[in-house]
Amino acid sequence: MAFERANGTSGAKVIQVIETKAKRGIGIEKDPIREVTQYWDLDGKFLAERDEDKQYLADHIKWECERMNEIIEEWKEEQQLPRNSVHRI
Repeated sequence: MAFERANGTSGAKVIQVIETKAKRGIGIEKDPIREVTQYWDLDGKFLAERDEDKQYLADHIKWECERMNEIIEEWKEEQQLPRNSVHRI
């Protein structure tokens, strides 16, 4: 079975978006007040956010890693053959 993997950007274009800036955080060491930039399409649909707080970024990376591990484990379980089947490599 052949697997297709993500290999980077397959295209790019310039589009119009709405950029907003807002303050976020409660003002303590682990959640400082900071400026967050958000991007929205012209219909008001949220597209992306830029938050440069190091703790936030570390927490998000940890969440993404845990999410990917769960996806891989579920995929591995789905790929297992019945116990009595013959599997050739």
